Amino acid sequence: MMNQAESIKLRAQSMTLKNLIELYRLCRSARHQLYICSRKTMCKIKDLIELEMFRMANRENECLIVIEGKMAQELVRKAQSILSDAQVQ
Repeated sequence: MMNQAESIKLRAQSMTLKNLIELYRLCRSARHQLYICSRKTMCKIKDLIELEMFRMANRENECLIVIEGKMAQELVRKAQSILSDAQVQ
């Protein structure tokens, strides 16, 4: 099976540290890549420090979370439950 890429548009207020840590752990446990994109930046998240630095530096109202891997669609569904007010694109 080939890798898939799925995305979630995320409002800034749902980018809590707790939510992002859960999302990061979900992707890591499934060996999927996690990317966060804003209008000015795209970041491949390699560790939790990088994720928190992006969250702290991001001043935009929303960003795009991209999950890449063999079960990306399934992980996006799980991520939606973690990020309850996220909107799937």
